[in-house]
Amino acid sequence: MWSAIYLTGVLASLVASVYFSMHARRRGIHPLESRMTLGKMNVALGILVTLFGLNQFTFESLDTIRIVVALIMLVVGVINLYLGTRNYFRYRTAWQAELNKEKLT
Repeated sequence: MWSAIYLTGVLASLVASVYFSMHARRRGIHPLESRMTLGKMNVALGILVTLFGLNQFTFESLDTIRIVVALIMLVVGVINLYLGTRNYFRYRTAWQAELNKEKLT
């Protein structure tokens, strides 16, 4: 069961990160929209790295190096997830404010 959830999560986050990366680098896109999309990409990459870290604990032989690598991956993944979410909401608010300002003028 874990392998199906893990594989689905890895593939979905990998596809999402590639999609958001390509979408954010399009020409003619507003800079705030691009940064908002890069925030979504960071969330997807944070999920991917977190899943890699969690997968390290599923192996039978847990030695010290495997645990240290898994903890580093978990920390990096959670930080990337947090910062991506923060950037997404920050730039989404700024982009919506700018769109509303353009509508008024």
